[in-house]
Amino acid sequence: MEKFLEFVAEIMEVDVNGISMETLYKEGKWDSLMLFTLVMELEAEYGVSIPIEKLGNIKTMRDLYDLVE
Repeated sequence: MEKFLEFVAEIMEVDVNGISMETLYKEGKWDSLMLFTLVMELEAEYGVSIPIEKLGNIKTMRDLYDLVE
């Protein structure tokens, strides 16, 4: 999880201490455009495919992490 948060923080251009698995979607810099950016970067980094229809279920950073796992 720590590596995941570090990767996400780098993409979001925020301090890793400023986000957690409980960070809420639409909090801070995490808007819909950032969500799509994160998904594309996470898919490339982790070699996964995140279905677009699942994006509506994301409420926290943990939800996004679960889709990557």
